[in-house]
Amino acid sequence: MSAAVSPKAGSISAVVLAAGLARRMGRDKLMLTLGEKPVIRHVVEQVLSASFFEAVVVVNPNNNDAIRKTLADLPVRIVRNERFEEGMASSIVTGIAVVDSASMGVMLVQGDQPLVNAEILHSLIDAWDGSRPEFVAASFDGVVTTPVLFGRALLPELKSLSGDVGARSVLKRHEGRVMEFDGWRGSDVDTDEDYAKIKRIFTEVRSRRLAAPDRGEKEK
Repeated sequence: MSAAVSPKAGSISAVVLAAGLARRMGRDKLMLTLGEKPVIRHVVEQVLSASFFEAVVVVNPNNNDAIRKTLADLPVRIVRNERFEEGMASSIVTGIAVVDSASMGVMLVQGDQPLVNAEILHSLIDAWDGSRPEFVAASFDGVVTTPVLFGRALLPELKSLSGDVGARSVLKRHEGRVMEFDGWRGSDVDTDEDYAKIKRIFTEVRSRRLAAPDRGEKEK
């Protein structure tokens, strides 16, 4: 069951990072299917259900056409990272560069974490709105990672990132809040083994939901 929409979600931009090289997988992992939909579609639908101010999807020249086709009916803005081979930082910079100036912050979401749901995104936003820390990051099994919400003050620093690194260096330099979630929620699709594991979890979660549709069962 979906969580109630966070009242502050409408002031935050979401940037979905979908321009990775997928070196370990050796194929376009974002177009692999879970149920009847590609991985990237699952991620973007959860982002949209959280009702952000805007949703930006950063792609690369190689997967641009496929992702645009997959998301054609969804209200997202797709931007190409022409420097994607330089690493994740270039995708963060590309996404941050097009965020609307009215946005109060940015939520970075990985395109290969299809088990991250709107409830997690809402929880991060609500935690940020409470005391307005510089950032609020998710942690899965003790590993601090995406999704992570950065307040507007940190956006210039994110724009200056370079190399094959994420935003972890920014997190280390600032005071923020970390929220722990069920470890399986943070699973990402890096290898065939990861994909098999995520498919198994996805099937189990969907089976539980279908088996108890009237209990108001809430996903953890």
